[in-house]
Amino acid sequence: MKLTVNSNNILRKWPRMEAYQNSTLRYTPPKDFPAFCATKIGAPKIIRTWVTLDEVWDYRTDTYNWDYDIGVNNYVEDKNHYMYDWHITVPLGQKFIEYLHSYCEPTEEVMFNIRRFEREVADGLMTIEKYEEVVYNVIEYYKNIEPKICYIECSNEVELTSFGGITIDEYYPLYQATYRACRRLNAKYNYDIPLKVGGFGMSGGVARLNNIWYQFLQKLASDTDPDKMIDFYSMHSYAPTYWRVFEFAVKHKNIVKRLGLPDVPLFVDEFGTNRTTGVLEDSLKNASGNLAGMILASQLENTYIFPWCTFHNPKLQMSFTQFLDLGDGKYASTPNGNAMMALHWLAENEVEIWEYAESKAVACADDEKVTMIVTNPTDEPLEVDITINGLTGYKAKVTRYLCDANINNCVTGEPCEEYAPTFESWMRVDGSGALNMKFTIGARAFIFIRVDR
Repeated sequence: MKLTVNSNNILRKWPRMEAYQNSTLRYTPPKDFPAFCATKIGAPKIIRTWVTLDEVWDYRTDTYNWDYDIGVNNYVEDKNHYMYDWHITVPLGQKFIEYLHSYCEPTEEVMFNIRRFEREVADGLMTIEKYEEVVYNVIEYYKNIEPKICYIECSNEVELTSFGGITIDEYYPLYQATYRACRRLNAKYNYDIPLKVGGFGMSGGVARLNNIWYQFLQKLASDTDPDKMIDFYSMHSYAPTYWRVFEFAVKHKNIVKRLGLPDVPLFVDEFGTNRTTGVLEDSLKNASGNLAGMILASQLENTYIFPWCTFHNPKLQMSFTQFLDLGDGKYASTPNGNAMMALHWLAENEVEIWEYAESKAVACADDEKVTMIVTNPTDEPLEVDITINGLTGYKAKVTRYLCDANINNCVTGEPCEEYAPTFESWMRVDGSGALNMKFTIGARAFIFIRVDR
């Protein structure tokens, strides 16, 4: 791959693709983790957080436990309560309010996903009126203690068995109940940061666009409530072909226009280019694919990518987790974490790459430096030949950070905590202000490059 970077030809301000991130309640990190994470990949613009209704509210006693112990199943002997994903939820001793505070503190805005009781409503064990009452009370309480809560997402992947296994006909009344609750709360409190509502957190990406996604959009279009709310659309993509999310976004926008729906943001609020597997090599595979997918998606307007996930159970989600807990307040970045750091290290302005880079490369610059990411989401080594124009003087300091199967890879390589430099040297700039470098990137690997002018 030959790449010619014209470092003084600014194309645009580079969108901070790493600024939209996920948390989890199924394997909740220590309270110091969100602040640590923000020091490594930047403070999020939006962090996606969660509340599980069956943990905060007990339908048997109609009582609320606002600061519940996350992941403790109080319904083990209750045959009326649906199982959802309890079988892969691990309690780690965290309290809910502590979890919420720790994630809200470093971020600009908070997405609050509200889930569970979907199946109970669909089966008639809980009325839609009661569901709306509980949703109202839950949002009211937590919004009052965390004003940054802004985006309310109604449910998560409800078409899957572990998240309720319901149809769009069964889901849409839940969505209506949620936007009615938010509308009432906005009117009551006149929040400085008002509540916004969206959904439906669909899995499967473009493969389901012409069925359940289209059904959801049709429900929205035919909803006769004059004050209905749809402030964002949300879906998930784990397609191994990283360009599928781009295809989904383009087709989605065409459908929205055709149905006369608002052109509000599309949140791809879970993104990966792999499956949840027990194969350790898939961490690097996902990271290199995510970089290519996010470089491509950076061209989409009003579309935001939330990679899955800043922190998760390494026994189940090593493919996706960005950091591992080493204990004593220490964390190691996986290839996924390194990928997010590489995005965070990019300079402010995207500059021109002359050749077609196949979404495998991006270059950014400012007055002090030129930065690049080159990723290889394939199973073959990639030969790279880079020329950077627009440099001055006789030498430039070059620092490279490779992440491959062995280097800067705490999952399959030598133990390491930091994404560390693998090459540092002063390199000669020719009389025209050009610097050339050549190297090889292994299969499913990536590299961050910094050239100090």
